[in-house]
Amino acid sequence: MSSGIGGDNTGCGGGEASPHVSPVLEGVLPIRSVDGSTGEAIPIAPTPGLREAGDPYKADVVRWAAMDVPSIMKEEDPTKLREEYRIPEDIELILPGPNERACFPRRGCTALHLNAFVSGMRLPLHPMFRRILRAYDLAPTQVAPNGWSQMVGGMYIWFRHSFSMEMPLHVFQTVYQSRKLPRKKGREEEVGWYYFCPWGSHKPLVTGCPSSIKQWKESWFWVSGNWQRVFDDPEPNLNVPSVYGIASPLPRCELSRENTVVLRSIYEADSKSRSYNFILNRQRCLVELGLVANKLIYFSI
Repeated sequence: MSSGIGGDNTGCGGGEASPHVSPVLEGVLPIRSVDGSTGEAIPIAPTPGLREAGDPYKADVVRWAAMDVPSIMKEEDPTKLREEYRIPEDIELILPGPNERACFPRRGCTALHLNAFVSGMRLPLHPMFRRILRAYDLAPTQVAPNGWSQMVGGMYIWFRHSFSMEMPLHVFQTVYQSRKLPRKKGREEEVGWYYFCPWGSHKPLVTGCPSSIKQWKESWFWVSGNWQRVFDDPEPNLNVPSVYGIASPLPRCELSRENTVVLRSIYEADSKSRSYNFILNRQRCLVELGLVANKLIYFSI
């Protein structure tokens, strides 16, 4: 399967920008780069405190909201999760202790939340989602369920409209930006949790996502083992962060003519074909198109 990815992890190296592309998809999506002239991404200085995936993060740098959120998963939940989502036996699901927190992972483990599975994520984790998490410097539980819906559903929609090509990272970051979850009334800022939303006033690729999902932050567990390696993995050394980070500010990029045509066809398509229920309630399609790495779930749908 072709990844359609190239260059560094900013995603703007995924192919040469075409100087002949129209500067704006009228009413759809700006395709000029953020500097509005050359079509090249403006270099952005690293955010202080960002780290390589797997490196420790100092607790005194940021006080994560997740520090106040223990897991509510029950002893029987890992077994149910494995059965429902056909998680391979070489992937270990571990119930957290009462004093453990998702932002400070147990050695050799990474936290995942249950609602990411509801939103379409499967194990082992597909390389496309590892690229996104690594590029934005986010651990999996930092992304809200609707963020996972946009990743999974967006990749599916792109796949269908691009004749079986994976969405390049530089296209994803041109369509979406990472945003902090809004602060709830009476609470301090929700530091450490993010969602993906379109730039400006444009519509998301996936429509009709649930507006509220209860207790998703508390429904987390540890995963270890071979959860990041798909069969014949094209990027076996690409690991997602396990500890929390501040989302990297990725720039928008100018898109090639081919990618612009795909985006236009997506936004001109029937909105029902881009709806949350249509895509994620038809998970057989995700498997058949190769967007879910664990092919074993095909037989349970």
